[in-house]
Amino acid sequence: MSPHPRWRRLVASAALIPILAGAASCGTGIEQAPQGAQAKRQITFWHYFTDRKDLFEQWAKEYEKQTGVAVKVVMSDGGSYAQKFQAATQAGTLPDVMIGWSQPGEKLAPYAKQGTILNLSDEMNRDGWKDRFYPTALTNASFGPDNEWGVQPGPYGVPLDVNNIQFLYNKDLFAKAGITAPPRTFDELLDTGTRLKDAGIVPFTSGFGAWAIGSLAQIYYWNLIGQEDLEKSFSGELPYSGPQWLGVLKLLKRLGGSGILADGVVSFDMPAAESMFVSGKAAMLLDGSWAVNVFAQQNPGFTNYGVFPPPTAGTHPVKLPGGVTTLMVIGTSPNKDEALKFARWVTDTPQQAKYSETSFNLPAHREVGDGQIRNAQLAEFAKGNESLAPQLRVSMPPAVATTLTKGLQQLLVGKETPEHLASLMDKAQKSGQAQ
Repeated sequence: MSPHPRWRRLVASAALIPILAGAASCGTGIEQAPQGAQAKRQITFWHYFTDRKDLFEQWAKEYEKQTGVAVKVVMSDGGSYAQKFQAATQAGTLPDVMIGWSQPGEKLAPYAKQGTILNLSDEMNRDGWKDRFYPTALTNASFGPDNEWGVQPGPYGVPLDVNNIQFLYNKDLFAKAGITAPPRTFDELLDTGTRLKDAGIVPFTSGFGAWAIGSLAQIYYWNLIGQEDLEKSFSGELPYSGPQWLGVLKLLKRLGGSGILADGVVSFDMPAAESMFVSGKAAMLLDGSWAVNVFAQQNPGFTNYGVFPPPTAGTHPVKLPGGVTTLMVIGTSPNKDEALKFARWVTDTPQQAKYSETSFNLPAHREVGDGQIRNAQLAEFAKGNESLAPQLRVSMPPAVATTLTKGLQQLLVGKETPEHLASLMDKAQKSGQAQ
């Protein structure tokens, strides 16, 4: 179950797929502008990122100066971006490169199968281009082997940035409660919350009325169940009423009954939860890496906070919900070779460093993410890039995901039981209808 949180923030914000430009470096395949060139080459780039509009246009100018190739930047409304792509596909008016509007899955599969979106396998293997990216970023930009949609495996997007979801904490409020370090285990999380509550501090908040509750579930079904049995569950081979899923649901019921959640948390959207945290009214928050930018805009003086990975409760590795922002190359474009050169330039070290510094986004470039991020909280988020949950061979059926989300909201407030919710998920799996 993929929360795609940045779609709320970037579409109004959440995650998907950008593109840009910067200074040429060795090994990119970028040609310098020929002297006396007679014909002006041009590629068209679509995006919907209002917060990066000026940067994209600046890079377009730099790229043309270096290579002689003009980049026509077209910004669209995020709310109708997918529909614009679909209409342009029918009309034959697609750009050469664009911000993607979905990660690999059911929505992109038809366009990948027909070649509208270019399979980048050969290009990524040339000159070691793929080696500059976090492996999880490239995996999450790819259709995997034996995927349920029958798409030829391979990357269909060039990773530009990644996002992940972790826990944030207010260091001042922790100090007030006498807590010197963030929790590492689920039991420690509950104990930390109790100590904060005893000190008169609201321990924990998040947007559990929206996508964040699904992210919480994703953290712990990866941690308690693991990839192999998750895929068996989603394909119908393992029931949700079995001991593994019951263990996840009982764990989350325990969280709800612990008394550490903010009153009304199951009705909060993320802006409400973020406002609560940034104003010092709650000590912990489950949120994504883009929150660093949100806080910088809402309260520039709020800087004494940290980031920690979700406390473990099981035997499998903790995997982080999140996604990758990628640049899609249009496979039917007559300018796709020029678009590929541009994509290589965009993901060079100088451009990735500039992008991260100006947009508060985690770079997909490993070298930049591992040592060139100046913002302390963003650097802490970047440590989680290696733990991003990969794309699964088969995804949780939408009917089950909807049933789980609705049921968890009731479970956290004591109005649902793990056993009954699990039975509803089994029914949703078999019927294809949300319960």
